Amino acid sequence: MREEHSSSGKTQSGGRAPRIGELCVKGDKFSAGAFDSYVALQERPTQQRTKTQIYAKNAHTDANVAVPEEKQSVSFWRLWQVLLEGLRFVLRPDWPAVMTYTRAALVQDWSRGQGLVWYALSHLAGVLVYFSLPAEPYSVLSGTPCILLAIFVFHRWRVGRLSVGLLALLFFAVGFFLADLRVEYARGDPLERPVTRKVEGVIAGVKQSGKSAYSVILTEVVSYSTGRTTSFPFRIRLSIKGMKTAPAMGDRMELKARLLPPGGVVRPGGYDFARTAFFSGIGAVGYALSKPVVTPGPEGTSFRQVVEYVRSGIAQRIRRVLDNSPESSFAVALLVGKRDYLAVDDKDALRKAGLAHVLAISGMHMGLVTSLVFLAVRLALSLSQTLALKGHIHVYASLSALTAATVYLGLSGASVATQRAYLMAVLILCAGLLGRRAFSVRGLALACLVLLSLRPEEVLAPGFQMSFIAVLALLSAYSLGKDWLLGSGTRLGYEKASWFQKVGRTALKWVLACGLTSLIAGAATAPIAAMHFEQVAPYGLLGNILAMPVVTFVVMPLGLLSLLAIPLGADAFFLHGMEAGLALVLRAAYAVSSLSEGLTSLGVASLTGYLLVILAIVQLSVMPLRLKWFSAPVFAAGFLAFVADRPPDVVVADAGKHIAFYREDGAFRLTSSRMSFAADSLLRAGGYSAQAFKAHKARAPDRACDDGGCVMKVSPQLSPRQERISGEPVLLAQPKTVDAIEADCRLATIVVTQVQAPPSCRAELVIDQQTFGARGSAYIWLSRDAESGNKIKKVRWAYHAQRRPWNPILPQATNDLIAAEERDHLALNADAARAEDASFVGGVGRFKRD
Repeated sequence: MREEHSSSGKTQSGGRAPRIGELCVKGDKFSAGAFDSYVALQERPTQQRTKTQIYAKNAHTDANVAVPEEKQSVSFWRLWQVLLEGLRFVLRPDWPAVMTYTRAALVQDWSRGQGLVWYALSHLAGVLVYFSLPAEPYSVLSGTPCILLAIFVFHRWRVGRLSVGLLALLFFAVGFFLADLRVEYARGDPLERPVTRKVEGVIAGVKQSGKSAYSVILTEVVSYSTGRTTSFPFRIRLSIKGMKTAPAMGDRMELKARLLPPGGVVRPGGYDFARTAFFSGIGAVGYALSKPVVTPGPEGTSFRQVVEYVRSGIAQRIRRVLDNSPESSFAVALLVGKRDYLAVDDKDALRKAGLAHVLAISGMHMGLVTSLVFLAVRLALSLSQTLALKGHIHVYASLSALTAATVYLGLSGASVATQRAYLMAVLILCAGLLGRRAFSVRGLALACLVLLSLRPEEVLAPGFQMSFIAVLALLSAYSLGKDWLLGSGTRLGYEKASWFQKVGRTALKWVLACGLTSLIAGAATAPIAAMHFEQVAPYGLLGNILAMPVVTFVVMPLGLLSLLAIPLGADAFFLHGMEAGLALVLRAAYAVSSLSEGLTSLGVASLTGYLLVILAIVQLSVMPLRLKWFSAPVFAAGFLAFVADRPPDVVVADAGKHIAFYREDGAFRLTSSRMSFAADSLLRAGGYSAQAFKAHKARAPDRACDDGGCVMKVSPQLSPRQERISGEPVLLAQPKTVDAIEADCRLATIVVTQVQAPPSCRAELVIDQQTFGARGSAYIWLSRDAESGNKIKKVRWAYHAQRRPWNPILPQATNDLIAAEERDHLALNADAARAEDASFVGGVGRFKRD
């Protein structure tokens, strides 16, 4: 019997299969139980092969024949071979073989457990499709198909005929339905028009916006007006100045305030505060008109208030120990997630140096905290011989690290990037406890599913997008290069090297690994940063190489020790060491940012191009090894989209109060009178930084103004060769009075006004009060064809024709304006405009512009 089974096959792990004599014969006795176990062991590979063949049959190919078991972790020489194979295919393509290999490789990828990644991408695609629709779908159209599809999938699973594509379609439908459900849950009735009221509410959030200036969120708001009391069903956000001490969460605040509906995007594609306010339950914003009266809240405090109290206490202690230095603000941002105290110049330097991710508490911070706690507890417990011999040290260290991660999540403010990092840390620690593989893309996919199921709107946030795509790219790169990074050193000549040479090689390897990490993460997040902020960090790799070793090995360990030493009163020693490290980081940030001066701003570019590049990065990260070549044509399509598209020639923002245009000589100009958020947004749209405001501010030679309004000549941008392609410039008018509107409608090509233009206006493009309320701000492309009859080629609006629930509603104060031709009856509604509303009304009728 021993000889009969001596030629048994190998197990799945590649080792020698145990002989039947070794399992079934013990001394002179035969073990039937051992024989049954051996038979089950031999049948396991056969069942796995049968399952793979069934999947391959569904894909119309045989995966075991067409695709050998391909490792995702390869050497650099293997990568070079794959590149050569890809080049050979480009020269002589064999499409039938490519399709056969693609089907078989995807089946093999699913059989390795990567299906969860594709299901998470399908779920994410469903959420994105919902938020990208031009109009709100009926809820029954999203809920009914999802329920029917779930029933059908369950039936197919019961009969054993469930396919991968059908399950991916279900995840897509669930993502779409959950996004719709989240919007229905967040629906409310925001403020319709500006009002001045005496309000009282409970403080639910506090943020310092400047010296003695705070941004406060009030909930359970009650309004007092003309002897009656009204309860607001929403929260309000107020800007308050002149407060010497910061208010605390849970206290009640009473004051007189000017309330306005939440504003929308300043320009198309910009930051949409109205959407953020919609999902946050904020129905009104405003500013204080009187000194607030703060009364302490009830003694029973909530868990959130306790956490906020602890965070604020730690922040004040750090700033007090470090004498309110710039490094103290940096330390507060790193340890408790409060970036209120950071100076604007420090933020700009970190962003231009590619170190803005240090401020966002995410995977690096969570990984350092959990790793340091895990290693420290493991080292401390290993000193006990009893615990070391029992083998429970790993369990205790993992539980300690999990506790530290949970505490750090609360202290950091629990942003979306921190939540993603916390979920992945929990998965890694729990997988280690269960003896499973911990470092995998599947953990990222599971975190994505959890976060998007709870908060689908986060898919539109830059923090969510940059956090997930950076980790996805790093995990993909690690799976390819981990053999090189964690190699045991069996190369020729390594064993004969001296101790000094081995240490030098290892240090060089880890320095290269850190550089590659910064390069990969920066390259993956650059398209998203450019799409949302029109900015990049050209020397980000240099900034990370200079600063990240200090942050990793000096700043964060000392910061963690300072938090642990606060109860003992010994935190000052560690905080001063942390301050010295942060001083080096800031010095490196300023040095690198000075190199990139004038190179960080990109301006508005093709949205299609950015989306294609991001899609190609995702393909490059999740596809099997050889199929990563499929991302090349997507990259090429994105590049062509950037080349074919050109930035807008005119930007009309913020209800027509701010306009960006190009003069005939190609100079970029703004109509803003002073620096503001809108002016900064327009400068970034043109590819300039905020420091260039004075150089691009419109002056007397750029436009002609009088009491009736302003008129300016706008031209298309110059070609890359600085040549004028079109003919004469276009006349743009900004009338403020009724007589000026009538005259400008006869002469100007573009009329931008904050009153309602008459229907008889003959200008080619009229953007008046009604248009601003319905479509918002606009990008305008001028025609470069002098022979065509139209001088305007294309207009892109901030909002679609049918408004989505989170789009700002048209304020009632402007809804009730009478048409401009009825000049004798021009008036506002019963809530008359006040002096502080001059910028909001914007020159309607007899009210002057601020």
